[in-house]
Amino acid sequence: MAATIIIGVLIALYAAVIIRKKVKDVKAGKFCSCGCDSCPSKCHTK
Repeated sequence: MAATIIIGVLIALYAAVIIRKKVKDVKAGKFCSCGCDSCPSKCHTK
């Protein structure tokens, strides 16, 4: 049972790190990772 709790906590921490990184990227204007000029969504320009 303790192993299950530890694994659950580790998964939750990993998810929190990923979500935090995504939020920081969105605030910095990085909505996608395409980096191409022909991107139809123009997500890399402000």
